[in-house]
Amino acid sequence: MLTTFFILLLMTAAGNAKPLDANEEAYADGPPASFLVYAVTWQPTFCIMWPLTLGCRPAPQRFLTHGVWPYSNSTATHTNRHPQLCTRSPACKGAAVCDVAADDMRKVLANEDLRAWVTRDPEPMFAHEWRKHGTCSGRTVEAYFQSFVDLRKAVVIDDQDAFDDMIGVDTEFAEIRAVFPANTAFRCYRDVKGEQYLHEVFYLIDAQGQPYLKEKRLQIGVQCEERRTWIPRGMPEAKGDVAPPAA
Repeated sequence: MLTTFFILLLMTAAGNAKPLDANEEAYADGPPASFLVYAVTWQPTFCIMWPLTLGCRPAPQRFLTHGVWPYSNSTATHTNRHPQLCTRSPACKGAAVCDVAADDMRKVLANEDLRAWVTRDPEPMFAHEWRKHGTCSGRTVEAYFQSFVDLRKAVVIDDQDAFDDMIGVDTEFAEIRAVFPANTAFRCYRDVKGEQYLHEVFYLIDAQGQPYLKEKRLQIGVQCEERRTWIPRGMPEAKGDVAPPAA
């Protein structure tokens, strides 16, 4: 059964192509993107936000892949610019709305390397990611989702030990940002009490997974304020359960 979160995502993709944030410029079949965003979610934060999600029982204590998104450079007024809901992909075959065909979805779900990096019940997310972002990638369905695996090597932390020490602790956001490379941007979550949590990290890369450093102003979603920020704990995975390094 689809979770409430993914139902909302799919409804948004299907019925509303307008940007969600004031700093966002989103458009269908736009010009070629300047770079890619490899988005990863700190799953324990996601599970605070959406505790009924299947992959939150329990929440794994690691970053899971959210998606690979074609992006355009910021302008003076818009710092979140991207094509979305495209129809020119060869896989769309002229369809007005480009969904993942059932055969393609079966092949994607059978990709064990891909499944190692994503949430436990990924089909609704895959459907959303393909429609909103994959259709703008110029790739086939299989090639787009294989890029989740091939480009995961871009997801690095400069000081893993320091990051591990921050888990379960409220830490100044500047200290969190400092352990990540320069080609990253961040999204946070703030609960009803005003507590701030690290939600997602966005790696700006080129098509080969190398750092893209020309964009300095990217801001997707809720901006992380310069204050103490939680990196909540999840369930540490057994050694054999941790996803393998990307090739």
